[in-house]
Amino acid sequence: MLSYIASNSTKDLIINICKELQITILSQVDEVDFLQYIKETKVNFKLIKYIIIDLRCLKGTEENQINAISYFKELYPSIRIVILANGYDEQNIILTSLYEKGIYNIINTNEIETARKELKKCLSEEGITKKEAKRFKRMEEVKSEKTNKFKEMITKIKPKELSKKVKNENIPETPVNTSVYFFALLIRAITKLLELIGVIIIFGLTSLGLTILLNEPLRNAIIQILNLN
Repeated sequence: MLSYIASNSTKDLIINICKELQITILSQVDEVDFLQYIKETKVNFKLIKYIIIDLRCLKGTEENQINAISYFKELYPSIRIVILANGYDEQNIILTSLYEKGIYNIINTNEIETARKELKKCLSEEGITKKEAKRFKRMEEVKSEKTNKFKEMITKIKPKELSKKVKNENIPETPVNTSVYFFALLIRAITKLLELIGVIIIFGLTSLGLTILLNEPLRNAIIQILNLN
């Protein structure tokens, strides 16, 4: 058995599917203040298994609508609430709030054929599951969950585990040998020193040669010493 709150544009869809699935309609309402309706109606909701609510037919603010539907769910936890939200964005505050409260049978498509299939799914034994309705989950929470999972993954990777992983993959470790390192520095310093001494010697010999060539008395004396005259 089923009750519904719907506009004229969706009544035919509901009635046709109920006939197809052989579901009896107990009551029907058009535009209404849902919270007031719950409190004042003479309808015995304990007799029904489903209630279809077209959000466009609910009076009041978004907060009032959320509170009214949540209140109904608390009063009648065994009744499956089906929400018709044609054209509503998946991240609409009403839809994300209802999802958080455990209401997953939500239809927000504008396509008539798709709405028909989804409504039949909502009125089936299993209905729409939490996983299937995940698109109505608040995006901030989805991003937060992904960030937390990444942090957990990084936290679980410890240095010891990384070391074991290196050994398991047969990747050779290269320990630093300080003796070899300092010996290499010493060789480099000696090489630089020898280069400097070579430059000094060459500069000295060049200066001496120039002095001999330019100083004739000195040049003659050196020639006489070497017996080259």
